[in-house]
Amino acid sequence: MSGSLHPTEIHRRRHRTEKRNKLRAKLAAAPAGARAAIEAKLQRTYALVPGTKPST
Repeated sequence: MSGSLHPTEIHRRRHRTEKRNKLRAKLAAAPAGARAAIEAKLQRTYALVPGTKPST
């Protein structure tokens, strides 16, 4: 990470990394049926284009 980043930005990046790793572990440990449900939830939660909500 760049030394010019503010401490809050470094914290946010680290938190996003931890959250992503936790989600990857959860997906890897889940059985196939549960994995599909988790992936469907992710598609609803995260928009493809940042700043927009996916249509339901």
